[in-house]
Amino acid sequence: MAMLNATDLAATLETEGVSTVVLALSGGLDSMVLLELLHQARQLKTFRLQAVYINHGLSPDATLWAEHCARACAERNIEFTSRQIMVNSSANIEAAARDGRYQALTHFIDSENCALLTAHHADDQLETLMLALKRGAGVAGLSGMALKRPFAKGKLLRPLLNCSRQHILAFARQHQLRWVEDSSNTDNRFDRNYIRNVITPLLTGRWPAFTDTALRSMQHLAEQQQLSDFYTEQAMALCRCDTEWQLNLTVLQQQIPLQQDLVIRRWLARFQLNPSSQWLQTLRQQVINARQDAMPLLVLGGYQLRRYNQRLYLEQHDTQPAISCRLCWSMQSNLTLPGGLGTLRVFNEQGPGRLAMVRSEVSVVFGQLSLPFKPADQLQHKPLKQWFKLWHLPPWQRGKVPLLLHDDKLIAVAGYASAVSTKLADCWLDWSQN
Repeated sequence: MAMLNATDLAATLETEGVSTVVLALSGGLDSMVLLELLHQARQLKTFRLQAVYINHGLSPDATLWAEHCARACAERNIEFTSRQIMVNSSANIEAAARDGRYQALTHFIDSENCALLTAHHADDQLETLMLALKRGAGVAGLSGMALKRPFAKGKLLRPLLNCSRQHILAFARQHQLRWVEDSSNTDNRFDRNYIRNVITPLLTGRWPAFTDTALRSMQHLAEQQQLSDFYTEQAMALCRCDTEWQLNLTVLQQQIPLQQDLVIRRWLARFQLNPSSQWLQTLRQQVINARQDAMPLLVLGGYQLRRYNQRLYLEQHDTQPAISCRLCWSMQSNLTLPGGLGTLRVFNEQGPGRLAMVRSEVSVVFGQLSLPFKPADQLQHKPLKQWFKLWHLPPWQRGKVPLLLHDDKLIAVAGYASAVSTKLADCWLDWSQN
């Protein structure tokens, strides 16, 4: 186990390039020890130090704890701030309080040189492992809390993570620190308390080195996770399309099945989606491996996943009915489209993605896929449906594309092609989608 040392803490802050430290201060033993260590470290290295107390409103003693923290900071000439948050008591209170606390603390981490410090220690790490085992977590969950990770606009550091509570308590007594005791810590109805008060004493009573060896295993798992992340990121780069909302299934299916799942998880995590193993199996069976002529759809959270032309599409869940309207447009000013489908704009100059047009009275319609159309650079007319196939536009998106008609003839498909040659154009059409 690591020892508590202000010199090492100062060196860590310097190595991490931290010039502003925000301490999550609860007034309990662990955070009071970290407060004292930071106070000592500030004598060795110059940095701005601020302590923040988050009042969850869950204890009648919360105001007294805040006052205790304020006095401790005043004695050390440390900037102190208290914030009140509301916690949803109908949810998992432990998780809701944690999420609310971190959300409140993000506002204080406002630059890359700013770090949030929390006082999590080795015993907390062991409890995290037990909770991860209980819920059947994977490698990432079983590797526990990281010593450091990105947070808000800066980073989060846990400098006590390799220190035991025994060492922390010894430090507090040596420096005659005062701290508050949360009576809820003895309430074994909470999972973490049950592990701390009942399970851990049994394990360490039988095997005194259990915490050390468990942490060593967690470190091995963390290293395996780093290796997995490295190769998954490489595979992800191969599977990327021209938009983050799509995956190339031809390339994805060249990976081994386990790597495929990891790539899909990494892709979905970018949208804060965390599917279960059962859901991934359903995705493979019903969407990825569906018949080529099928139109599979799977829902996850507020999103839909579909497959078309060997691409996997992720889209926000669409409850809008098909657009069936006819809009008159003089092309003199921008036209806002219904159903959140964006805006048609006309420019006097040519630009990337803009279509050649002749300014006139037009009608804007949707979904008329049987209309004949000939782009200016093509030789023959084809039904619009065939052009959409050639442009690889998924069928479910085709009814949302604005179609411009002049004298009931299709002259432009917004975002794709125009029947007007660039030589005849006197304006240029752009479709900006929301």
